[in-house]
Amino acid sequence: MKKLLSLSLILATSGLLFASDGAEELANQKCGSCHLMGAITKEKLDRMVAPPYWAIAKKVKQSSDDKEAAVKFIVDYTLNPTQEKTLFPKETIEKFGIMPSQKGLVTEDEIKLIAEYILEKKAF
Repeated sequence: MKKLLSLSLILATSGLLFASDGAEELANQKCGSCHLMGAITKEKLDRMVAPPYWAIAKKVKQSSDDKEAAVKFIVDYTLNPTQEKTLFPKETIEKFGIMPSQKGLVTEDEIKLIAEYILEKKAF
């Protein structure tokens, strides 16, 4: 019985690690060309054309009651961005503009996975 329980815990843990690794890779692939993801380098800073992921996570958390609402906001904003929905100050909008819709470039399920990943990096 103990062996079965241990095996179950190992499988569950490895599944979570794989999901996290997959989410990180997906975030880098789908978001990293505009948003700074992962380690900060001069090259990344030079090509950054949108706020870094951690700044997005911070702003969304400040404006959301819970993680579910935060994920829902990120999904909605990613697919249907507008100036009225933007959480950043005027200066950030002037620097980066409004994010173009990502419809057709990323699925809703992918956005949810990415949102959960970036929000977990800065836990509620």
